Amino acid sequence: MLGVVIALVLAAVGVVGYYAKSAVDAMDNIRREPSIMPTGRRPTPVQPSEAKAAPLNFVLMGSDHRGTERGRSDVLQLLHISGDRKQVFLMSIPRDSWVPIPGHSDAKINAAYSWGGAALAVETLESLLDVPMDHTAIIDFEGFVNVIDALGGVTVNNREASTAGDLQFPKGEITLDGNEALIYVRQRKNLSDGDFGRATRQRDVIKAVVEKLTSTGVLTDPARFREAVTTLGSNFTVDEALTNQAILDLGWSMRDVRGADIHSFQIPTSGFGTSADGQSIVLLDKAALADLQTALRTDTMLGFYESHR
Repeated sequence: MLGVVIALVLAAVGVVGYYAKSAVDAMDNIRREPSIMPTGRRPTPVQPSEAKAAPLNFVLMGSDHRGTERGRSDVLQLLHISGDRKQVFLMSIPRDSWVPIPGHSDAKINAAYSWGGAALAVETLESLLDVPMDHTAIIDFEGFVNVIDALGGVTVNNREASTAGDLQFPKGEITLDGNEALIYVRQRKNLSDGDFGRATRQRDVIKAVVEKLTSTGVLTDPARFREAVTTLGSNFTVDEALTNQAILDLGWSMRDVRGADIHSFQIPTSGFGTSADGQSIVLLDKAALADLQTALRTDTMLGFYESHR
């Protein structure tokens, strides 16, 4: 998100004054942590196809971290960017998905973060999808609220009406501030499709953030722009390889991408089940998962999306 916004601004006004300093400050405020990527055996890197760069895979995590507790990966998503940098895919992985956890037995996928932090969560995804993850970005609940508020709220098309205490989320277009957005994306029990509906809301809010960041109202308001990008930068933790230069290079290559261009979906599932120890779990569709693995490795995600969505 930050890279795309910076690229748009630099393309529009040149590397000058206030905007340039805001961009650099934002990138300098990003926390970079070497321990959030796995260090053991990893899948073979994907080779670029002719006249393209290699596709990229980002792990996006939302953690309920509080104080000194590690917490859980309450939100787990894969952001896949095609080799030509024109196609973006945002895939949710339900936290109750029953998968093999490296070094452990089969378990719900959010257990990986609880047991081994971000590195084990990333390793679990790599094992599941048979493709290396290039980068990881983590935000906690407080950071999520801060980013939404810095943007002045976001607008989403709510697919299903719901309530949470005194808050009403009517069906249709609604505008949310930070705290409202957090409650909105954490609801599940009063949604008709539970965790699946919650994951859809999470993806919709991410797209809304991208659209707001790249809107004229933010890009042409120097104060709003600085507040938005510096808040965004300071509330994320990423891997060490996602340097300032890497962000700028990727942002420039994706400068024509907007929130509406993001293809949003959920990892293929085959329903619900019960584990041997009595847990309610989400079962993955093994045949469709094999197709997904092939698409990720061959840079053909658009075909997979159109045939499985």
